[in-house]
Amino acid sequence: MKQVRRVLSAKVGFAALLASLLLLAACGGSTGDDDSDGSDGAVDSADSADSAGAENTVVMELISFKPEVIEVSAGDTVTWTNEEAASAHTVTSGQVEQGSGGVTATPDDRFDSGNVAAGDTFEFTFDEPGTYAYYCAIHPATMTGEVRVAAN
Repeated sequence: MKQVRRVLSAKVGFAALLASLLLLAACGGSTGDDDSDGSDGAVDSADSADSAGAENTVVMELISFKPEVIEVSAGDTVTWTNEEAASAHTVTSGQVEQGSGGVTATPDDRFDSGNVAAGDTFEFTFDEPGTYAYYCAIHPATMTGEVRVAAN
């Protein structure tokens, strides 16, 4: 009976912890700043760099890049975050071609993250306007993306 109580107690404790974390997440990010400027609280381009960073994030999950295409300005940094549970990925600049002979990935050596483990990130700053194709060297058939960099 003691073992059953311990398991039940552990499950109740875990449920309480999970509920607490969900409540904290729901409260998320409020700084308590006074909105005395009369704005509606919407974020615009004049707001802090913290909000700009969130916009320049690509998530690696379900063997894909999300979003697949991201648009930034010259000088912006893009952050790729691997949210897979166990799979490593790369962020490798270059082209992927798929044909009857299979998949051919050709890096262009502009940037390469190496292996990004689950839960880790990779950042790259795009200084020059242009279109930058990239792929995951481990999963090139399914993981491709593009960064479109506009002039300031």
